[in-house]
Amino acid sequence: MSIQPTIGQLVPLKAKPDQGDALGQFLLTGYGLLSGDQEPGTLQWFALKYNTPEPNYAIFDTYAVESGRQAHITGEVAKALFANADTLLATVPDLPATNYNLLASKVKPKLAGVGSDPKKGLTVGLRVLVKAKQDQISAVREFLKGALPLVEDEPETPVWYAIEFPGTNVFGIVDFFATQGGLDAHLKGKVAAALFANVDTLLEEAPEVITTEVLAVKI
Repeated sequence: MSIQPTIGQLVPLKAKPDQGDALGQFLLTGYGLLSGDQEPGTLQWFALKYNTPEPNYAIFDTYAVESGRQAHITGEVAKALFANADTLLATVPDLPATNYNLLASKVKPKLAGVGSDPKKGLTVGLRVLVKAKQDQISAVREFLKGALPLVEDEPETPVWYAIEFPGTNVFGIVDFFATQGGLDAHLKGKVAAALFANVDTLLEEAPEVITTEVLAVKI
């Protein structure tokens, strides 16, 4: 099996108004269920809290092949999530709609010295969604693929993904940083500058940018 991720899921989890803390704790429990080699086909897994007024969370994960994704969907984390959905979630996620194709990635976290830290040294991140104009879907796809060399030159951007939701005009960037300073430097970098400079040409609307708190990581 290839160890390079090619597909994944970005699963939004909207907590009931009084269940935000409980959902966050559940995601830490989910991290425990992935400990060891429980899901070898799940290459990378991130539990996130969105910095939004409402208690919104997400799971972002990657796989090399479809069988890895199916094993995760039927695995212990998914079983526990759906068993607790009525208690924790305002809406149950539509899992097929969360599937994405991976266009490009950089995964070079500095894991040395993090010990048992469930965050693996990563603390904050970004989730950026963009909607391409119908006649610019290919151009947006190539733009995101071409952004990788620029990200490779950002030493404070250790983990970066460019994704496409198949059958739609929606693309995304999901990335993670050890410090707020690294996140701020990325937002001031060449990729962000190029993306915002081409909004009118490529996109239906301005990118939707949400900052995230990293809760736990398998990587």
